[in-house]
Amino acid sequence: MLDEEIHSKARASAVRWARWRLGPLGFADLITRVDASVLRYGRLVTRYAVRTGTWAAEAYAGGTNTARSSRSTPPVSLDTLDLWSASPEALAEKSSHLAVCGDCHGAGAVTCPTCSGSLRASCSGCGGSGRRMSRARKSYRMVNCTECRGKGTKKCVRCTKGMVGCHTCRGSGTLRRWLKVSTVERTQVRAWPDAKAVSAHKGLLEDSKRALQWPGARALASVEHAGPLPGSALGDEARSAGFIAARSSLEPELEPLRGRILSQSLDVFEAPSATVCFEFAGRPGFIHLLGRDLRPTKARDTSAFHRRVGALMGVAMAGFFGTPFLASAFIGRHAFYAEPDQSALAMLAIFGLWPGTWWWAASALRCRRASGAKSPARWHDRIGIGLTGLCALVLAGCFLFIRPSVPELVRLTATGQLRQAELHADLLEDRGESSPEYIEARNAFVLARLQGMDNRDAVKLIRHYAGSGKGTGPLEAERVKLREAWARSALERGEEAPVEAELTALSSERAPASVMDGLRAKLEDFRIAKGKAALEKGDLAEAIQVLSRIQARTLVSERPEPLITQAHLRQEHACPARDVHCRATALHAAVAVDTGETARTALASFRGAELTRMAAATAHAAGLGASLRELRTADEDAGALLSVLGSDAELTAAKAALLGRREALLRNRFPLGEPVEVAQAQLGPSGLEMQRSDVFRVVDAPPGTLTYLFVGQGMTRGLYVTAPDHGQAGLSPAALQIAAKRFTGQEFSAKDLVHAGKGVVHVTVRLGRHTALLGWHDDTLVEAQMGRVEP
Repeated sequence: MLDEEIHSKARASAVRWARWRLGPLGFADLITRVDASVLRYGRLVTRYAVRTGTWAAEAYAGGTNTARSSRSTPPVSLDTLDLWSASPEALAEKSSHLAVCGDCHGAGAVTCPTCSGSLRASCSGCGGSGRRMSRARKSYRMVNCTECRGKGTKKCVRCTKGMVGCHTCRGSGTLRRWLKVSTVERTQVRAWPDAKAVSAHKGLLEDSKRALQWPGARALASVEHAGPLPGSALGDEARSAGFIAARSSLEPELEPLRGRILSQSLDVFEAPSATVCFEFAGRPGFIHLLGRDLRPTKARDTSAFHRRVGALMGVAMAGFFGTPFLASAFIGRHAFYAEPDQSALAMLAIFGLWPGTWWWAASALRCRRASGAKSPARWHDRIGIGLTGLCALVLAGCFLFIRPSVPELVRLTATGQLRQAELHADLLEDRGESSPEYIEARNAFVLARLQGMDNRDAVKLIRHYAGSGKGTGPLEAERVKLREAWARSALERGEEAPVEAELTALSSERAPASVMDGLRAKLEDFRIAKGKAALEKGDLAEAIQVLSRIQARTLVSERPEPLITQAHLRQEHACPARDVHCRATALHAAVAVDTGETARTALASFRGAELTRMAAATAHAAGLGASLRELRTADEDAGALLSVLGSDAELTAAKAALLGRREALLRNRFPLGEPVEVAQAQLGPSGLEMQRSDVFRVVDAPPGTLTYLFVGQGMTRGLYVTAPDHGQAGLSPAALQIAAKRFTGQEFSAKDLVHAGKGVVHVTVRLGRHTALLGWHDDTLVEAQMGRVEP
């Protein structure tokens, strides 16, 4: 009676265990046998200690440079010493001895780390560079360090003849060493016969009394001993439970000279157990239960469950990717089923295959056993195969019996069901249907479908069916009418781009020439009218742009050339009087469009007036600055005329005369002490950059210099030259000579560029007719001022 109760409880516990692991329905039918028994098991709690030894050292205080005879080797060997032979204090006293210091090798002194024995240390004031920043005369400058006098190093004050006392032995050269022993206590808990088989016993593998209070287990014996358990302390219960054979694997592995067992505690238990065996998914398995409640342990074989989960996951993934594929394949073959209300049956069958196949696979795995026999069939095992078969039959019927046809297309067109007819026509067109019955039915459907459609949508519909080129004459004629109507409506709205697009499309579709010429003539007349309206309003640019777009000038009612010429001439009158480029461009464009006398006469008159003005600029006899300004303006106008009119001998000669006059005025002149125009002419239009009203920065300065030109009352008064890194780097004398030669035509004397004094000083020198100041810092040239330079 007791065995039957254990068997029923074991089966119920196994079913609950399988349910929480997504086991199959009816798991009780898959159980093959239940083996009930009484399991004796136990645990061994071992408390042990491990000692480790290391050599400790300290400076010996017995005196400096102790004689070597007082030193000795270690009295004990750490490898062969039993660390449990005495107390740590006794071992430390026994192993105490003197040893030579390893850092100074017994000398008591080591090389100075600051100067490395060279007696010269890096200067802390300048960091070893010999230079430091100093603020003098409200500007930062680099000067020699006052601590090391610019050398970067100074005498080391921490050592004596490059040596300092050893820190490890404190100058004695000897260390006292002894053995330092540390002890660590640990606890180890081990269970037998198998940790997995007794894992349901809570607290068994913990060092607590909880294991003795676990319900469903009975304590047979409990033994505790200081040190290793002697064989005499073991009872019959421990021997019968197999402790003797398992003891070597339960105790910790300790080194003989380092570890020692402090105490051991042995507990032996007895509890009901059962092993439930089952066959499932073609594999056998088992689960071990323990205790009065027969709780599951970790001793189990669940490979059958893993195999089932893997198979069902594979079916689920296949359905996840296969269902959209089947749906797209069905809709692609039967395009008229794209409507949701019509494709509901097929879509329901496609999506029903997924759960049906999944349920079928789950039922097949449940019924399959390792021995080859099948489990008893249950009512829910037929759900999967039934649902899968029904969905497959519905889907096969949709594929086989639902097909588009020409008679159905004719019927749907006649009854006015044009949306359904379009689906049939699309599928027949994709299949390449070319029978006369289909062509007639298709053309009838397309012409009926065009009624009430938007113009653009109607053109797209015809383009879709006219691509085959088989019997599409009526469709193409209707498409030409639609395009012509769209172009005429665009002209009425005042839009040109849609008309051009329609003409391009008609040309590619090989429309009749009469239709295209009529549309083109209306478009060009519209442009003529639009250009005239723009001329009347004074919008000359718009008029020129519109009239220039006229392509077929033979179809227009009025020639556009006189209108374009008139617009260009009026544009020339609207240009500013001194904007030579604008006027020349307008007159040149007028002559290019219409070679009549009006445009040519206006261009010739404008060209003659400009040549006369250039000749007057060449003979200008006012001041140097005014003459240079006139020459520059005339030269710019000549360049603008040549860029528009191209190669012109008289304009080229006038430009050459202007350049010659400019060179004659600038000969033997230098930028400093002259009108500003001289500097601008010699340095170029981008050679000067205004910093303020009286200071210009020279953009193209000599390399390694920063050059400023000072101006007053239209004259260049002075020049300031310095290095880009003023206060940190000196000015190169060679660069200064280049700047002086370029701006004054003179060079500094060699003796002026040499200074032997100390400190900051400005030296006055002479540079031709200009007075110059050279700024020095010690023997380094830092700046130069030529002429009158105001701060």
